[in-house]
Amino acid sequence: MTSSFLISPNIKAYQALPTRQSGSALVVAIFVIVVMALISVGLTAMIQDTSRNAAWDVLGTRAELAAYSGLEQALSELFPLNVPAATLGQCSNVTSAPILNGQGLSSCGVTVTCQQKDITELSARFFDLQATGQCGSGEVLVQRSQSIQARSAL
Repeated sequence: MTSSFLISPNIKAYQALPTRQSGSALVVAIFVIVVMALISVGLTAMIQDTSRNAAWDVLGTRAELAAYSGLEQALSELFPLNVPAATLGQCSNVTSAPILNGQGLSSCGVTVTCQQKDITELSARFFDLQATGQCGSGEVLVQRSQSIQARSAL
């Protein structure tokens, strides 16, 4: 029986000659190493950006809460409990730099400004309060501001 596959009489033509392939694997290996290094550098930069953004988000939330706390304290100083209604609130009673207590606000500060305006036609006193909270230090310093308006009778 004859085989359906023909074997070429010149078998050396199909063998890889070492002189034709010398160094090609080295070039491919160097190319793969360079590509992998570039990918790892890019991923490292993305991870650093992500962690920096996460830190800014956390500090931004803390600064916003610090500003909110400053406004709450200013309102409690303007309108204290258990005081006769005839006692009017004054911006001079508001602390401009309240002290923040608590572990989450340890690297934060807040400044509060108060402006008041009496309108006799309405028999009312209006207060414009603005608080600016800032958290962090050095390169990463985040500020958030909040404002509120309050009204009391004259």
